Amino acid sequence: MHLFKPALAAVVTAVAVFAHGATGVTANEILIGQDIDLTGPIAVRMKPLVQAADAYIEKVNAAGGVHGRKIRVVRMDSGNKPDKTKENLKGFEKQGVFAMWAISGTGNVAAALPILTQSKIPLVGSTSGADSFYNKTHPMLVNLKAGYGDEIRRMASHLKDTYTTKVAIVYIDNGFGREALKSAQEAVKANGLDLAAVAAHKEDGSDIAAAVQTVAKAGAPAVLVLTLSGPAPKVIDEYVKTGSRAQLFALSIIASDSLYKAIGDKSRGIIVTQIVPFPTDRNIPIVREYQDLVVAKGAKDFSHAGVEGYLYAKALVEGLQAAGRNPTREGLIQAFEKMDNKNLGGLKLSFAPDKHNGSDFVEITMIGREGRLVR
Repeated sequence: MHLFKPALAAVVTAVAVFAHGATGVTANEILIGQDIDLTGPIAVRMKPLVQAADAYIEKVNAAGGVHGRKIRVVRMDSGNKPDKTKENLKGFEKQGVFAMWAISGTGNVAAALPILTQSKIPLVGSTSGADSFYNKTHPMLVNLKAGYGDEIRRMASHLKDTYTTKVAIVYIDNGFGREALKSAQEAVKANGLDLAAVAAHKEDGSDIAAAVQTVAKAGAPAVLVLTLSGPAPKVIDEYVKTGSRAQLFALSIIASDSLYKAIGDKSRGIIVTQIVPFPTDRNIPIVREYQDLVVAKGAKDFSHAGVEGYLYAKALVEGLQAAGRNPTREGLIQAFEKMDNKNLGGLKLSFAPDKHNGSDFVEITMIGREGRLVR
């Protein structure tokens, strides 16, 4: 009799999974996987993101979940290493996740997509805005924010509008940086700007000083800083040491709040593009919701990264709700494809079968006194 129990349990489990539509879905829960950098060069930005996302999911679960099922997120640390992401995905598949969600890192998403596409596992959002994930529709990926190309094109347009004619670029030599560089070179050309210098720095930051010196010597009045939140403080610090008075521009991924905490007023005046609404503007419903939830969890600061995490969680729940009482992986993708002008509280998402990019929201901010952002 004891020998029969494991086999019987397996049959019961299989029947339960089948009855409720898909792997990772039971009568009581939906299992979601997240591969994320908790220890590497973008970990500083991921912490407030995860805190806000978890707060929203906890709220939904406390209210009964999605169609009576609670969302359970299993999370693994990639350290921003693509090979680690590949290894982690084997673990997620073994656990039988219904979908992946908010993977962090450009190289990590690039490593994951072929595996997820072959296994037909949806990826709902990622922290990467690389053009390679936006310029064509990936069947298993839905993007929940504007891409780096959108941010960079907004930067280049701003430079043209302010009669800046010459720019330089310093970028991190990894998957994100190389993608961002390509987008920047295209945007610079499209706006008739002169590219005075380009220099790369390694992911470990060991050659940042040399890269910054190369760019500073070019004398361009504007410099695009295409790096990650981890090495960003050192890049800015080294640039300040050069004495250059160039205007620095950075992408949302730089995490302006963390940058200020690291180097203080040295970050003042840097222009940063953002892809979610202003985190202190309580006139925006999604921001007000985010603030109230994270304060209850002990947060003392509000950030764009936090709003981004809140967006990812709210969009995931909306997709699961729309997928119905008996969700399937294919049905989840189709649920997003049917979303048109879905208002999440001041930020709208629109998809279609041939358009998996839900948002093109980008605004320009500047780091002001005491690290406060101004629009």
